[in-house]
Amino acid sequence: MSDTKIQEYEAELRQYAVEVTKWLVTRGVKPDEAQDTVQDVFVKMLETDLFIPPSKLRSWMYRVALNNYIDRFRRNKRYQVILQELMKELPLMTESTPDLQPYLLKLKAADQLLLQHYYYEEMSVKELSALTKSSVSKVKIDLYRARKRLRKILDEEEFDASDWKL
Repeated sequence: MSDTKIQEYEAELRQYAVEVTKWLVTRGVKPDEAQDTVQDVFVKMLETDLFIPPSKLRSWMYRVALNNYIDRFRRNKRYQVILQELMKELPLMTESTPDLQPYLLKLKAADQLLLQHYYYEEMSVKELSALTKSSVSKVKIDLYRARKRLRKILDEEEFDASDWKL
């Protein structure tokens, strides 16, 4: 394949990625989740070393993106159940540590689970990657976003978290 054709194929992929992301958002998916879903489509293409003919590329991306989002949604529902059970079993925190549990409960289930495992159970990013069946880089991004969302909640509640690294 010539460089020109490869560049055209990549340009078409980028165009479809934007299109599929917008389509997911119009269907009620949060923008960051839509971007993650489309990123997963590209990862799937790379992992399986697929070359989809341009005539079938668009419909394939839509189908895979929708299936990936549905899988992610189902997985998050399972995580919510697991997290609720874990929250009941967590020991009480010491007095020197602020109680962040009420604020964590305001996060979505996947964020709660990541933060619980990473900070309270001291799981590594690699362990979280295996648990969530996501790449290490995706777990790092999700942890960053979860901390950012928690920080926003703490700021809105006027919680003094200046001594804590969030």
